[in-house]
Amino acid sequence: MMSEPRYPSELIERAEAYVSRIQGVSSCRISVDETGVITEIHVVASSQKPQKLVARDVETCLKATLGMDVDHRKISVAPVDPVQPGQGPPEGSRQTVERDNVVQFPVEEYASRFEFQSVNLFMSQESMQAEVELVRDRLEVLGNAATTNLSVSPLRIVGEATLRAIGELLDDSVRLGLGEVQEIVLGDVRAVVVRVDLARHREIKSLAGCAVFSRNINQTVVFATLDAVNRVLGKLVCGKAVEYRIK
Repeated sequence: MMSEPRYPSELIERAEAYVSRIQGVSSCRISVDETGVITEIHVVASSQKPQKLVARDVETCLKATLGMDVDHRKISVAPVDPVQPGQGPPEGSRQTVERDNVVQFPVEEYASRFEFQSVNLFMSQESMQAEVELVRDRLEVLGNAATTNLSVSPLRIVGEATLRAIGELLDDSVRLGLGEVQEIVLGDVRAVVVRVDLARHREIKSLAGCAVFSRNINQTVVFATLDAVNRVLGKLVCGKAVEYRIK
């Protein structure tokens, strides 16, 4: 019997990102076992599209973009009714946060997103330095952050390097700063949560991102930082003209 393919965590993350950009799909989570074999693909999609067609789109997308062969029987599609303009929350639901204190950004499902390429952390007795490489619309950008203060968390240095890579493609009117980065435990799962402060037009707004630990803590920090920023790309000004590839 032919064994099932095993995939590294970074490829699984890329697969989730690609599937989430399929028309009608709002989110995707891929479950794997301890050896990297895919056990199930959980997809949330609009109920206006038949579940079988969504599953076929997911299967085709993974094969065409990443060369991943996935059994369609492992794809689980949860249909969700689209919210109509002016429609409020379901009857009986509760909102515990005052609307005046919440700044909402529309989710740009199909906008080009920053994708992870690599992360490196260099530590010596005198300093720490992180390098993060990202790609967006085939443009590769590199962010660096360093410190001689060894009491600073390495996770923070990685987060700052990630934001500097993102900043390479943002207009000068937009500033991203790292508020907090913490490793937390959710039940029996390790995760990283990040707060990014976005400064624009003399206003500062906070964004939050989270990523489940994926074998490499530095890579997880990058994913959590991207989670905070990628979902608001439609509200960011990406006006810098980058006509070269940074290596």
